[in-house]
Amino acid sequence: MNNKIISYLLLVAIFSAAFFSCKKVNNSTTDPTLNYFPLILRQTNAHYVTYNVDSVYYDSTSCSRYEVKSMMKYVITDTVRNANDQLTYMMNVYTSPYPGGFWTPNSVIEITLAPTTVTNLADPTTTSLFYVQDQTNYVKLMFPIANGFTWKGNQNANTQNYAFSYLANWNYNYRNLGLSYFNNQIEFANTVTVLEDSESVNYTGVDTGVAGYFTYAKEVYAYNVGMIYKQWTHYTWKPGGLTDSCWNGYSVTMEAVDYNQ
Repeated sequence: MNNKIISYLLLVAIFSAAFFSCKKVNNSTTDPTLNYFPLILRQTNAHYVTYNVDSVYYDSTSCSRYEVKSMMKYVITDTVRNANDQLTYMMNVYTSPYPGGFWTPNSVIEITLAPTTVTNLADPTTTSLFYVQDQTNYVKLMFPIANGFTWKGNQNANTQNYAFSYLANWNYNYRNLGLSYFNNQIEFANTVTVLEDSESVNYTGVDTGVAGYFTYAKEVYAYNVGMIYKQWTHYTWKPGGLTDSCWNGYSVTMEAVDYNQ
């Protein structure tokens, strides 16, 4: 498998999203929307969410298509203080090849809630949820949650790296706050959707002389659960000979199938 496919496979580990706080369930009363990302850290019965993961990868150099089905589990296991002395939650990511299989440690995501200031709210004081994986910092959510609110969620991502350059200039947007959502596995009564990006240029390759790409990213969070659905898709297509005319990219979908509170 070539370096392009390896780079895309590494992106699966990015998908994360999370939940959790330092001793017991942190059900916020000052800002109830914080509970769409409940922060929990317990000595026993740790808060977790388990996902079915469906992945498809395209390699333009060999015109090949790869499909991978697996499972992932996110579990908050510890807290530390970061370089700015902010409380940071350590979320362990585990993978399994199939339901009931052995869970293998995959990576660790660092999650921090920090005050921020924005200019497009009546009250400019907000809280950002940062998570760091592979030394890249993403602004996953901003609180308080309100329909229509937008922010640059990938503003701290390493978009100078070619493998992640397509993450530049994404405008995250809240929608469907408080509505139910069926993630193809479970019906959740109270959710919020984050549309992170939706772009398309000559996606179907109608004009063989024009390069094309398609990017779509969405996450859904359930109240007192955390992330219950995620889809990240990015394909590119270049005009030219047989090799260049093949798609290159990936599509990964995560659906929550089990969790505790």
